[in-house]
Amino acid sequence: MSKLIAKGADVNFNKNGAVIKLQTSKQVMSATKIGELFVLDIDRKTSALVTQSKRKSVTFDIWHCRLAHTGAEKLKEMIMHGLVDRLNIHRDLKLDGQCEDCIFGKHTTHPYTDKGDREKEVLERIHIDIWGPAQTRSAEGSLYFMMIVDGFSSYKSVAFLSTKSADATLKVLKAYQIEAEH
Repeated sequence: MSKLIAKGADVNFNKNGAVIKLQTSKQVMSATKIGELFVLDIDRKTSALVTQSKRKSVTFDIWHCRLAHTGAEKLKEMIMHGLVDRLNIHRDLKLDGQCEDCIFGKHTTHPYTDKGDREKEVLERIHIDIWGPAQTRSAEGSLYFMMIVDGFSSYKSVAFLSTKSADATLKVLKAYQIEAEH
């Protein structure tokens, strides 16, 4: 908001939301109040990205990354129609090879063909995952949690750990085994 006001915009808040106007009194943005937050009313068709090349022109690849990995054809269209100010490009209007981020972003996993051996009874096989460390300790001082899942019943149990040492995890596993066997 401070940047908009410094540029001469007028920001008016009320109980339902906010309206942002230019010095010309033209409304440029609005926001709806949802709970305690003001959420910008942005239509996907009219959303904009703000970026520029201040000092020198850069490659097509760099602009592709700066503009959220926009497709090459869309990027060329933006250049031809002058839709982005200061979009200065040197060299060719093409991507130099394939963008690794785009490849991984479009990557999908293939279905598993191996059915594997399903467990036939409770506690035949359990699956364990330990997560952490958390940035903040829990009320009881834990930084980790350990999830145990029974392969047959899918019964899940979670234990909070202050450390992921062998002693701490084995203690949880023994308690789980006693509980599960009862």
